Amino acid sequence: MSIWIPQSSIGHLREYKYQSEDRSLTTKYILKPFWVKFERIFPTWMAPNMVTLLGLLFIVVSDLLVMYFDPYYNKESPQWVYFYHAIAVFMYQPFDACDGIHARRTGQSGPLGELFDHCCDSMNTTLMVIQFSSVANLTTETPFIFIVQFAALANFYLSTWEEFHTHKLFLSEVSGPVEGLIMLSICYILTGIFGVEEIFHTELFYIGDIVITTSFISSLIGMLVMSFNIYSARRNVIQTLKNEKREHEIDYAMKGLVTFISYYLMIVCLFIMYPTIWKDYTTTMLLTIGSCMSFTVGRIITGHLTKQEFPFVNFPMLVPLTQSIAIELLTKVFDVEFDVAMQFTMYSGLGASLLIYGMFVTEIIYDITTYLDIWALTIKHPKPVKDE
Repeated sequence: MSIWIPQSSIGHLREYKYQSEDRSLTTKYILKPFWVKFERIFPTWMAPNMVTLLGLLFIVVSDLLVMYFDPYYNKESPQWVYFYHAIAVFMYQPFDACDGIHARRTGQSGPLGELFDHCCDSMNTTLMVIQFSSVANLTTETPFIFIVQFAALANFYLSTWEEFHTHKLFLSEVSGPVEGLIMLSICYILTGIFGVEEIFHTELFYIGDIVITTSFISSLIGMLVMSFNIYSARRNVIQTLKNEKREHEIDYAMKGLVTFISYYLMIVCLFIMYPTIWKDYTTTMLLTIGSCMSFTVGRIITGHLTKQEFPFVNFPMLVPLTQSIAIELLTKVFDVEFDVAMQFTMYSGLGASLLIYGMFVTEIIYDITTYLDIWALTIKHPKPVKDE
């Protein structure tokens, strides 16, 4: 066994039982009937994890288009690119939803599927921030892109933290995976039709000397939705622990939020010390933060599936601190030019974060597939097909 799943914990994988509660009316009356029919396009020999991976590829292609046409998030892309972004988001949602339906239909439901789904979703969170930043032309002149990423990752982290303590995935009345993706897709279509300036930078009114634009209103709506989801996650955890007579665990559960806050405080300090980072290494830093949070979320889900302690300490979260120390040492002790030192530490931080996350995913998949005698991307033991 790897260091992530000790021998004493791996046996809990056989106790796995997926539980979820989706309170969205959009899902219940519109999307769920569509998803059930859409799932039939996938052949029964296709593994559910392959469905998840194919959905993620839509967003990967979208980000590659961003890197080609708008790497600094400040230019208009060809009209068809915005339409592709809309299609990518629209397609990601049913693929993400149908992997579970397909797993139940083919009799392949299991803990690996939930872990694989969360790992893809966690990386997708940052990839969609890159996509949105290009569509909205957020530019690299301000750290606003990182505020958007913080809001998106806070939602995802809180949702995973909530599932760890309640053993159930909650989707609130308005959530990112449902209403959020629908709004994004519509927004991208409108941008393709009317242009970036019309959709995101139209001046609506003034409050004193402050110009209120469409992007400000959309950001405000996003912050309100984030605040509601954070409140809902905290409420659900506290209520569940009280209902299960586990009130003594509430303080322990709340400490999991300190992990996330501490990490972002280190990032803020790094940006204050070296503002050039969020200006000149925007995408590099976005991916570094995204891979670090993906690793952290992956460990939380692994702990949930194998009934381990909550992972308060995660080494990739020390990358911002390590980078700040490295820059100081390189420039002041070893007399390395600032630009060279910055380039080295930024790309080293990204490389280390991706390497650790890649090793984690590889080892976890190996451990689970070996123990449960299954394959990750193909079906090893076919079972009778069931209809939902």
